[in-house]
Amino acid sequence: MSLNYRVGNYYKAKNYLESGFNFPEGEYKLKIIRECFPEDPVNDEDEIVIAEEQWLEGLEGSDQYKTDLEGNWYYFEFPINDEGIDYMWVPESVAVEVFARN
Repeated sequence: MSLNYRVGNYYKAKNYLESGFNFPEGEYKLKIIRECFPEDPVNDEDEIVIAEEQWLEGLEGSDQYKTDLEGNWYYFEFPINDEGIDYMWVPESVAVEVFARN
């Protein structure tokens, strides 16, 4: 799966009914694309732990776990939101379901 997303571009999150994921409304700026699960934090030490808990926990041993672990990861800057999330790593399998190009 290969997305034609570009660093620096803005993307809008689809709503829960469209994607099955609950992301805050607004525009997300794509900051980084990395091959495989990110090992080093960009802005905060906790972002790697959060990404692992959010997207990989519970998938261990499955094909989806391997796909996500070895696939591309997208680092998005979030719009202002009530959840207090500024940035987050998102696996390609989720990005393709959630983000539409503006």
